[in-house]
Amino acid sequence: SNNIILSSAKLNGLVLMPGEEFSYNQAVGQRTRAAGFREAGAYSNGKVVQEVGGGICQVSSTLYNAILLANLEIVERSNHTFKPSYVPAGQDATVSWGSPDFKFKNNRNYPVRISASTSNGTIVFNVYGLKSDDDYQVKILSYEVGSIPFSTQYQETSALPAGTQKVTQAGSNGCKTQTYKVLYKNGNEVSKTLINSDTYKPHNQVVSVGTGSVSTEPQESSDSSVEISY
Repeated sequence: SNNIILSSAKLNGLVLMPGEEFSYNQAVGQRTRAAGFREAGAYSNGKVVQEVGGGICQVSSTLYNAILLANLEIVERSNHTFKPSYVPAGQDATVSWGSPDFKFKNNRNYPVRISASTSNGTIVFNVYGLKSDDDYQVKILSYEVGSIPFSTQYQETSALPAGTQKVTQAGSNGCKTQTYKVLYKNGNEVSKTLINSDTYKPHNQVVSVGTGSVSTEPQESSDSSVEISY
C-alpha cells in the first residue's frame, strides 16, 4: 500500500504537452528505500519474493487502462510473466527499473493532465483534455484464446518420511490472450483493433517427496516353549 500510494502521488497532476512522451520509470523514478519505497511481494524467476518497490505494477496497469480508454498512443507496454489478479489478463502493464517500462504519447493537439488518487484499496486515474468532434467512446475487450496446463515437479526432502508426499506449491494454468480496442461513435461501432497478443506462463505444482527414515514402534514378541517328557 505504501508503494502504491507513493508512486500514484508522483503521477498526480502530470501534464503532457502535444506530442510529448511519458515514461513510467522516468516519472516515478528508481524505487529505493531512500525514496520512501518499501519491500513488498514481487515476482522473480517464477517465485514471489520481497522486493523494494513491489506492488507498483498495480499502478502502471491502472494507468495503462486509463490511457487506452482515453485513446492515447501506446508506445511501450509489456505483460507480466503470470496472470495478474487485479486486472483482466491482457490488460496489465508490468514495469521494472531500467526495463520493462510503460510509455505512451499525447497524440492530441492539446495538453492532457493525469490525476491519480488512492483510497480504501482502490486506485483511480483520470485523463483530462478538451472535448472535440473527433473523440470516440472506447471499450477494451480481452479474451482467453488458449490454456497452458501446469506441470508437476517433484523434489526430494529428508524432512518427510520415506514414502510420503506433500504439495508445497499449488499449480495453476497459464493462458494466451487477445485484447481488442473497440471505438464507437454515437453508439455505433467504428473499428475493432487487436492491440495485444499475450502469453502468461503457468504456475507449476511442486510436490515434496519424503526420503527420511521411517520410525516404527517396537513390537512385543511372544515366547513359545515346548516341553517334551520322556
